[in-house]
Amino acid sequence: MIYGIEIHEIIKKIFDDVKGYKDSEQLKVCCPRCQQRDGLLIPDGKYNLEINTRKNVFHCWKCDNPKFSGSIGKLVKLYGSSYDYKLYESYSRIYYNKNLNYNNLNEEDVSDIYYQVKLPFEYISFKNMDLNNDKHLEFYNYWVLNRKLSIDLAYEYDVGFCTHGKYGNRIIVPSYDKFGKINYFIGRYIYDDKKHPKYLNPPLDKTSVIFNENRINWDSTIFIVEGVFDMFSLPSNTLVLLGKELYLSIFNKLREKKPNIVLVLDPDAIRDSIRIYMNLLSIYGYFEYEKKIRMVVSNTNNDIDEIRKIFGQEKINNLLKNSKSLNINEINMI
Repeated sequence: MIYGIEIHEIIKKIFDDVKGYKDSEQLKVCCPRCQQRDGLLIPDGKYNLEINTRKNVFHCWKCDNPKFSGSIGKLVKLYGSSYDYKLYESYSRIYYNKNLNYNNLNEEDVSDIYYQVKLPFEYISFKNMDLNNDKHLEFYNYWVLNRKLSIDLAYEYDVGFCTHGKYGNRIIVPSYDKFGKINYFIGRYIYDDKKHPKYLNPPLDKTSVIFNENRINWDSTIFIVEGVFDMFSLPSNTLVLLGKELYLSIFNKLREKKPNIVLVLDPDAIRDSIRIYMNLLSIYGYFEYEKKIRMVVSNTNNDIDEIRKIFGQEKINNLLKNSKSLNINEINMI
């Protein structure tokens, strides 16, 4: 596994000639500062600038006075476009601790500093629950009787719960990145007590997360939903937005892979669905989108999870079968 491999694309776009591209965490490019200092019209061909995508640092071995080094973000900001930097920021929230100011650190300082998401210490997997424990039984009843979800589904998605602690009385739904490493989780409060927030998640910018990317087949049809409990109501290969926005990290992945898409947002978010639909048009174009993008339009105000609980899974299946592409005239009328 090459740590920070998505950063390679940004470096490639800026410098073009990159040694170690998608082959090593240690990249080499020709130093633009050297080229400028020596008054050269083309790169010097010496590859003195090294970039480490694991450590999030760069350093030119020739530039001594002044020294030319720092975070990859600094390098991208100096020589890339504003879009390159926004893309870097998106990935850096995944790979590097966003609370650190890397521009003030040297290479040794940042050798092994990353933001690590961990499941709560009190987390208990449904696989390990004790049904003789009354508290555990409460979570089982919430999942099976209240949510009307199978316990096998909880096992499959590694769902668990916390009986106490910061995330006490919450169902915990973990997310794993494409390498199978924990990158986020959702903590859903199981009671109707309005003194507690319904959701409590880790202190990480969710815009950097592709929820359960390890379960997504980008070459197959992808169902896009708002929340994790909507995910449990649909077939596999579901992409969770964690809200009503198409974040940059998700947009870039869709633009890269160009899968078939079915938008399954809540009925009260029709405007958001249209906005996302229009954003997706920029990926596929006006001549291809009718084959690639479809949207579920429901005649009820219930969200997908509620529709399944009230009407059953067959109703969900019928909605998916009747999903459709929208033409421009329909979009303007909504």
